[in-house]
Amino acid sequence: MIKLIIFDWDDVITIGSTDGYFKCYHGTLVDLGFILEPFEERKRILAKWGRSQLEELRELLKEKPELIEKANEIYESKLFGTTFVNELRLIAGTVELLNKLRQKYVLAVATGVNPRLLSEVIMPKFGIPNVFSKIISSCSITDPVKQKPSPYMLQEIMETLGFNPEETLLVGDARTDVIMARQAKVEPVVVLTGHLTEKDAQALGVKFIIKDVTYLLEVLEIMSG
Repeated sequence: MIKLIIFDWDDVITIGSTDGYFKCYHGTLVDLGFILEPFEERKRILAKWGRSQLEELRELLKEKPELIEKANEIYESKLFGTTFVNELRLIAGTVELLNKLRQKYVLAVATGVNPRLLSEVIMPKFGIPNVFSKIISSCSITDPVKQKPSPYMLQEIMETLGFNPEETLLVGDARTDVIMARQAKVEPVVVLTGHLTEKDAQALGVKFIIKDVTYLLEVLEIMSG
């Protein structure tokens, strides 16, 4: 029986984060007066995609390492200001879903989003209730071996909250989420609001594939059978 539901955040709860991150990096370069051709800028961002912002900035500014410290300050001002969050939108019905789920399940988050950004900017903007018993972010994990698709974040959440894999579900949108879940022996649910198409998810052998997170109740009904 499922008792713990762990959510990835980007493209699961809110969508538009990719555009938000790109705008923050682009705006940082503009403010520094260091302009790259659009193709080269995108190439450099994608080369370190999913890594820390410092690694991204080092790649973007590899000809100007002396600008890294200033670039980090500018980037954070955009990330925690309006540049990032203005690109986001909430999946309609998500707040209602979370309020329903909290009555029966323990909820948690395993994400790449900065936890302070979540709690201080994103959740207040969209009126998302504080229903999560634990939020763990790869931003706080210094060991690259423990980053997705390592099962570390899921195992840490389960251990902290006292649940086993058979009682746990992961809701994600990317191949790394599926691999992470499998390595942690947790059942994955894939939403089609992010990186994976239905065909991609089927090719990965995912049993539960839903249009968006608001269809999760249907999956839980099937599983409770």
